[in-house]
Amino acid sequence: MWEITLSSKIALVLEFLSDGEWHESQELLKLGVADYDFKEIIGFLNKYGFVKVHAKNRKVKINKEFRKLLTQTVA
Repeated sequence: MWEITLSSKIALVLEFLSDGEWHESQELLKLGVADYDFKEIIGFLNKYGFVKVHAKNRKVKINKEFRKLLTQTVA
């Protein structure tokens, strides 16, 4: 059976968040990332300021400056 690596899961979450909108945690869990991995990924991204987490509403949004970095293309 094919298994998604942790780095692939991180990339998947970042790609989903790259629109800059708030997303409910349930939306992100539908990506096929296990709850434990999801919490680890979001915890890491939050710890280093790459995302904002609204704990009360269980929503996540990518940090504006980090989003700019992700969307830059190399010429």
